[in-house]
Amino acid sequence: MKLKLFLAAAVFAGAACLSTIVAADQLNDIKTAGTLNCGVLTNSPPLGFQDPKTREPAGYEIELCGMFAKYLGVKPQLTPVSPQTRMAELTQGRVDILSSLLSYSKERAEQVDFSGAYIAEDFNFVVLDGSNIKTVNDLSGARIGLVKGSVLIPLTEKRLPDARILSFETSAASFLALQQGKVKATVYRHSEGKAVQRNAGNDIKALRFLDEPLLSMPSGFAFRKGSPDLVKAADEFLASIEKSGEGQKLYDKWLGKDSDLKATRKFEFGKPQSTWFTN
Repeated sequence: MKLKLFLAAAVFAGAACLSTIVAADQLNDIKTAGTLNCGVLTNSPPLGFQDPKTREPAGYEIELCGMFAKYLGVKPQLTPVSPQTRMAELTQGRVDILSSLLSYSKERAEQVDFSGAYIAEDFNFVVLDGSNIKTVNDLSGARIGLVKGSVLIPLTEKRLPDARILSFETSAASFLALQQGKVKATVYRHSEGKAVQRNAGNDIKALRFLDEPLLSMPSGFAFRKGSPDLVKAADEFLASIEKSGEGQKLYDKWLGKDSDLKATRKFEFGKPQSTWFTN
């Protein structure tokens, strides 16, 4: 019996060690292949979207992943992912890295390795401007539309336990439900909400952000669990663009003073995400 337990423990330890070795070799594999396969969103402007003119992926996160690939001395390969599939795409090895608005959480950090932050924004409840809803508490008992699988679902349930959460496949579907009156509110990060309203044009009902943020949450690159060399390289890259000012230029282009969003950066590139997490 003791021999069986010893052998089982040895096999488990060996498998864990092999998994770590395989993950640790990812950086070398990427450099050997000459490409960094980036999992990106293509429906979340201005962070990741399909350029209507070129039909190619564009946006803040997409350009950032390209900059990281250049830092590693390889070329970027862009693979569209969805909020529902991105974790599986990464853990099953179909992409090398997620640059896809994957917000940090303690639970996710047990499944993947995160780099430091490359964005941090407030998430606010958004209602129709003509609504009589003035505060977050006014949403008690109301229907709220959120993207399926989002970390915002448990946070909203905690903040508004009496609300009814309706899940949608995409933020566009949630937005449509809000416009049609099927839900009273949804939740957007600031840049996404502004971009959705801008891109929808003049034929939509105006939106209004409620003052109280649900939370402020960072996002960063994500890698398969056990990828210390990749995380180290990503953190060094993010620190370098913070120091050089290239990060600020990129932020200004898509989100800040050179964009129509005019957002103010309130984060430091490469700052450990665990220090941002407040829920």
